[in-house]
Amino acid sequence: MDGTHRGDLLSGDDEGPEEVNDLLDDGGDTVSGVRRFPPRAAPPSPDATETTVLLRDELGLPTVGEIGGDLLGADGEAAARETGLPVRAAGLPARAVADTVIDEADHPGLALRAVSLRGDRNRAAGLPRQESFGLYPLEGFVLAVTACGFPSVRDADRARRLLRRGVADRLPELGAPRRDPGHFRGLCAQLLGRAVQEGPPGSLTAALLRLSPAGETTDCLLFGTDAASARLLRGGAWEPLPATLPAAPDGVHVNGRPIAPGEALLLCGEGLSGPMADAETADRLAAQWGAGRVPGRMEFGRQLDFRADGHDADRTAVCLWGL
Repeated sequence: MDGTHRGDLLSGDDEGPEEVNDLLDDGGDTVSGVRRFPPRAAPPSPDATETTVLLRDELGLPTVGEIGGDLLGADGEAAARETGLPVRAAGLPARAVADTVIDEADHPGLALRAVSLRGDRNRAAGLPRQESFGLYPLEGFVLAVTACGFPSVRDADRARRLLRRGVADRLPELGAPRRDPGHFRGLCAQLLGRAVQEGPPGSLTAALLRLSPAGETTDCLLFGTDAASARLLRGGAWEPLPATLPAAPDGVHVNGRPIAPGEALLLCGEGLSGPMADAETADRLAAQWGAGRVPGRMEFGRQLDFRADGHDADRTAVCLWGL
């Protein structure tokens, strides 16, 4: 397959022993599955206190300004104010889950960037990130999935991997011309239902894109359980993507809209869709990603690592650019 795809090269990661999967799993399907730890601290310097705070923050230890006495306790808060160092409120997560996962994939007519960030709420409570994403290369297609609103990252990972397996099994039908919208919507609902039927509730959104040469329109099948989790960036403005196939009481949304060169499709959870209700935030992201501007994967992560009043949940997003 032409292009470079750095997402989910361990495409069989949900087929192996469960204990091995847990060791490799970091909440996003990545190129190696090997967890990278923060670098060793540098020798003491005049601003050693500041350096220590940054390292602790990377490990998910809340600073005094992020949490209150109810979480720290009176003794913990007093110690924090006396030393100037952050104090852990509820300990590091029991299961090692990466605080942040970033991925990318590049093809001649398509660019993908993805990130999942732990929110301030989970960070302050010493809890791990609960959301995840997956970028999956299939035969002539790319599948992008976001799993948000689940009780744990393990539940999110399980649901999106089951969805990926179902899509791979039914790829000939999903990639065929959609002559029967009702049957097609039913197929998408069946795949989503199977992915979450045995687990706790959450929101799954998927985009199946047919790989095409640069400069041509990319066929895209968008389906999910949350209508607010997808939008299109076109002409410098965001457009919601309502269902274009018959809706149903089960809450499944299906959209067959193609992506033209210069347009961008965004899949995200409440951690980003909430802040984007603010026009200033939406306009800033449109300016950063519009007119065919595709950021590097680290730049994409930094652009989404912002604070928004009243929105402290995990933030997971996948953006797909037509080239």
